[in-house]
Amino acid sequence: MLRNYDVVIVGAGMVGASLACALAPSGLRIAIIEAVSLKSDYQPSYDDRGLTLSPSSKRILKHIGVWENISSAISPIKKIHVSEQGRFGFTHLNASETNIKELGYVVIARVLGEALHEKMLSLKNISLICPAELKSFKRNNKIMTLEISNLGYSESITTGLLVAADGSQSLVRSLADIRINKYDFGQTAIVANVTTQKPNQSTAYERFTHHGPVAFLPIGKNRSVLIFTIATKDKNRYMSMADSQFIDGVETEFGRRLGKLEKIGQRRSYPIMFIEAVEQYQQQLILLGNAAHSIHPNSAQGFNLGLRDVAGLAECIFEAIEKGLNVDDISILEKYVSLRLSDQKRVIQFTNRLASSFYNKNPLLIPARNLAMLLLDTLPIVKKTFIQQAMGIAGLQPRIVRGQHA
Repeated sequence: MLRNYDVVIVGAGMVGASLACALAPSGLRIAIIEAVSLKSDYQPSYDDRGLTLSPSSKRILKHIGVWENISSAISPIKKIHVSEQGRFGFTHLNASETNIKELGYVVIARVLGEALHEKMLSLKNISLICPAELKSFKRNNKIMTLEISNLGYSESITTGLLVAADGSQSLVRSLADIRINKYDFGQTAIVANVTTQKPNQSTAYERFTHHGPVAFLPIGKNRSVLIFTIATKDKNRYMSMADSQFIDGVETEFGRRLGKLEKIGQRRSYPIMFIEAVEQYQQQLILLGNAAHSIHPNSAQGFNLGLRDVAGLAECIFEAIEKGLNVDDISILEKYVSLRLSDQKRVIQFTNRLASSFYNKNPLLIPARNLAMLLLDTLPIVKKTFIQQAMGIAGLQPRIVRGQHA
């Protein structure tokens, strides 16, 4: 028997799962197709990476009923220290300077993934089709039919709206023949949890080096998530190093602001690419999260941008339902892009400029970079504006992000 849904989301990672939870109160029939079991150690969305959550993301996760379930595992960021290796410029951001409690939060991806998974399974109008793979789709008179492989069996389902939340290598995007702009930064991020000799004082550190940023994100008194960015050509050498040798390399680049690195967990590597879809939507189809735009992690903006996109799409769908429109109405997607494009462009331009600025070997840029960091550190108005943008609350934002009900 053919199963019919209002919304089908491909990808049960954090963006896809968040959208399902955000849309559930609408009463729409929602299905999520995911190829990898959410409990698998190979589930790429739910590993041991540390995720930096902005205050805007906190508002969204509270709205969908997930924040309370992860709050005990959240580590606040009260200070941010940014510097460049071998240079005098630095920027120091402090929550107390702007009359807010925290600049952001850190949570382990696995913890957030489990909370989203639990929330999804508790909602009666969400069907999880997993493990299953999308094979193809076709449109016919506003009916979109999807062919999926479910536990080795072929099945057809229909939907009014297909959401691609299946990551930077999106199959849906490929099947829809949507072109992308792509740039390989030639960098790989190596991520591991570390224990440091000194407490981190709820401070996040980011140091720009000649081969990429080195970051320490607080996840406990003496524990941090290390993000060590290296040239991709050196990945195998760094990944095969003994722990002691790898720690020596990190300390050489970062120094001992947190004392010695006393312990390091399993290392995982992630290639860094910029990918931007030329078009974000077609009739009855929308790209979301990394399927629409994958950005450099140098300022930890990617997932936070994806969550704001989730809030924006949910807002547009709820408004359409109130007006009596069907979820397949193209005006929903047009309004969504109108709402979200300025924020997306701002974040993409910021992260790309940051990457090109710090890794450009032109000696004329060095004093300019250092002057920019010193000005940011000493001018309160500039610093306040920068913090608001980093927090995800600047500019045109969905109502949930502004602290209003959707």
